[in-house]
Amino acid sequence: MRRGVVAALPALLVACALAGCGSTVVRGGPQEGGATADGPARQRAAEVAAAWPGSAQEKVWRSGYYPVGVPAEWLPQDAFHSGADKDAYQSGRLVLAGGLPQTFSGLAQVRWVDGSQLTLPLRSADAVFRSLTEGRPGCNGGCERPLKVTGAEPGTREVSTSRGRAEIPVWRFRIAGYADPFTYPAVESQQPPSGPAKEVPGARPASFSSVSADGRTVTAGVAHGSCERVERTEAYETGAAVVLIARVRSTVQPGTVCDLAAHISPAQFRLAGPLDGRVVLDLATGAPQVPTGAVDGGPARGQDGGQ
Repeated sequence: MRRGVVAALPALLVACALAGCGSTVVRGGPQEGGATADGPARQRAAEVAAAWPGSAQEKVWRSGYYPVGVPAEWLPQDAFHSGADKDAYQSGRLVLAGGLPQTFSGLAQVRWVDGSQLTLPLRSADAVFRSLTEGRPGCNGGCERPLKVTGAEPGTREVSTSRGRAEIPVWRFRIAGYADPFTYPAVESQQPPSGPAKEVPGARPASFSSVSADGRTVTAGVAHGSCERVERTEAYETGAAVVLIARVRSTVQPGTVCDLAAHISPAQFRLAGPLDGRVVLDLATGAPQVPTGAVDGGPARGQDGGQ
């Protein structure tokens, strides 16, 4: 028996996308004349697009603090010195060997590069420390010696948000034996929780990666199995939003063995008009997306939330 070949899929998908095959533009909403969705995927896309204007998600996206790809922590490059240190950190075995800064106003500023700013509740150093030590899983057996927190100091860090780059306050914790600090956001996202993901028969959501210079072609990553390929892409458009729909088909042949790994391949979605200020919404959750960068076409990986 032979194993399904995965590595050739990305190149095949890119070639197909560049040739313009399998890409459909679906207009919807009153701005475009009210075309009727003709399947579960288009119906779901219509629901997602219609729910966006005036929603709590849109209000925070446009005028609040909606971080994008911001991790819960930034670890130093040499974390960790040993398996015991890593186990101690992950199991919350940290002890205070010095005092933590006290905050008085309880407020902090998020500042964008365009000069706008927003005042938010400050997450105290003590609250951060408690989040590191409470409710953590038990030790794996190699963390008899806890890590010593010798202090913390305030700082700032630039992050990505729905409104562009912004400077946020952070806490830099010092841990004995490490030259660089362990850093944590000192403000929390205003992002409302997304609704539960909805599986759509015959379709897959796509992760927005980039948009062409003329704004009419969106590239996105589509998750699929080792014995599947992206057959067709669609873009459901309104005046405020774009919802990407990918159609995936099986490539299983008799005698083929398919592994269980999830893969992400790039696909292109043609738009009827430039993306401009419209938001790209996730088909499954309805959540807004921002460009994530290039899609490598390899196995799916979780975002590194720590470094």
